[in-house]
Amino acid sequence: MTIEEAQQEITTRISRESLDAKPVMFRNLTRNLYKASQALEKSGALYAGTCIRAYDGELSLGTLLVTVTPFEFGDAAVAADGIVRSLTAARGDSWAGSVLDTPNGPTAVLSGVNSFPIPAENSPSDEALTLPIAEIQAFLPVPQGPENEEQCLVSINFTTPCEDHWDEYCSDIVEILRSMTFDQPGLAIPTSAHPAPESSPGLTSAKPNPIASHLDSERSATPFG
Repeated sequence: MTIEEAQQEITTRISRESLDAKPVMFRNLTRNLYKASQALEKSGALYAGTCIRAYDGELSLGTLLVTVTPFEFGDAAVAADGIVRSLTAARGDSWAGSVLDTPNGPTAVLSGVNSFPIPAENSPSDEALTLPIAEIQAFLPVPQGPENEEQCLVSINFTTPCEDHWDEYCSDIVEILRSMTFDQPGLAIPTSAHPAPESSPGLTSAKPNPIASHLDSERSATPFG
């Protein structure tokens, strides 16, 4: 977005009266949205969005980010296994991961909990807080084809502070992974995906991946479209 486009986006979401009453807030929102859009472009983002919906009578928030970046991986199965090994080792015991077989090939899927600090000035209680954020990351090496001149990696990142709603969101992530296709002649797209066997003993101690149990579920859409 340009600065002007960021201003227009803000005015479509917040009433003009509210913005005119707080010009400093309007400038801050515009500047932050502009910076965020520039950062997303640099990161290779294809999609960034949020959803707010009702779940069991409670409001629930989720965020989704999809990026594509250059990534020389050679064999996709070896790359997915290496991603799981390296990231779970780096993040500690609160993270688990495994390689799943999706319609587009082996995909590294990791999940865990991050802690998000909220300073006192931004806290409703005027006290510094630490908010746990549940997160799923999926890394899909893009199948090689005549269209793409270099290998690349699709990364899907989902977060929510609503840990009690985790099971529902896992179904959404499965549906997103199922829905991805690439424009390549002869690429078969199965109707369902199933967990791949763990490729090495090093993964046997990891906690079960939360989306594996949803791979046979039937869902037609997600809150992200």
